[in-house]
Amino acid sequence: MAFRNGKIILSMALAFLLAGSGPVFGQATKTFTGKISEIAKGSELDIAKRDIFYTLRLAEHPGILFRLTPEEAVRSGVIEATGNTVVLTPKMSKGLGWKVKLTCEARYTGESKSRTYLVLAVERLEN
Repeated sequence: MAFRNGKIILSMALAFLLAGSGPVFGQATKTFTGKISEIAKGSELDIAKRDIFYTLRLAEHPGILFRLTPEEAVRSGVIEATGNTVVLTPKMSKGLGWKVKLTCEARYTGESKSRTYLVLAVERLEN
């Protein structure tokens, strides 16, 4: 009988744990939809390392900056492969004016007035 009560308590505890963590998994990403109004290239310096990234701005969300890895920017077609060039020319910015859906990490960096989201995936929508 004690073993059976232990199984019931364990099952209930597991059910509460899963019910409580369910919303956390659903909020791991956040999506934004809009027209790309700006594409820029940036670099971030750290000790013994330099990271290149691209930033997007959407016309519908002017106060938010969206940060892409070079791999995602090229894979999604937002930019043309640029190699090691420092400057992003207008010819390379193929995605300017596209209507897109950006899937981002739910957490942002920066201040709430100037948030920066890390883009996980870019999906081009019909213009």
